Amino acid sequence: MFINISCGIALIAAASPLIQTKLNYTPMQAATIVGLIGVFNGIGRIIWSGASDFLGRANTYIIFFVFQVFAFYILPKLTTEASFLFVLFTVVTMYGGGFATLPAFLGDLFGTKQLGAIHGLILSGWGLAGIVGPTIYDKVMKKTGSLDDTLLIFSGFFIVALLVSLLMKQFIVKHHSKQTSKM
Repeated sequence: MFINISCGIALIAAASPLIQTKLNYTPMQAATIVGLIGVFNGIGRIIWSGASDFLGRANTYIIFFVFQVFAFYILPKLTTEASFLFVLFTVVTMYGGGFATLPAFLGDLFGTKQLGAIHGLILSGWGLAGIVGPTIYDKVMKKTGSLDDTLLIFSGFFIVALLVSLLMKQFIVKHHSKQTSKM
């Protein structure tokens, strides 16, 4: 979650200059897209949390990270407005969906007895990620001056998140089969 939030908040924080640079939008046009980011964030909370009931929470996060590995890699390379906005808005739905799906995923993993305390710890990490993500973005942009390099680093972070998610899923499946065999 820390990686998802760090990268998502960095993208949102840099959205206006990113859109102005990549799509040659005016600041006012970019502000409109930033406003739509909020709408897609909200839509993602509804769609992805509902979808996770059918896909499974671990699978939902794996989908998020697979998509975002490629999205952050290709976003600076996209040349058409429609493809750029599609990828941007899809990433933002996943950012919102990650937030909305998290309590149910924590309940699945740990039960609901200590859910409030566990969720509180996760939200503390969320707050820290809100500082770390944009800071990394700014430092890498300042050092390299390259949007491609900056988003490539975030794509690499998502590879780590994907690997952790795959290991978690493997653990969940193994733990579930042990619990089932005990019954």
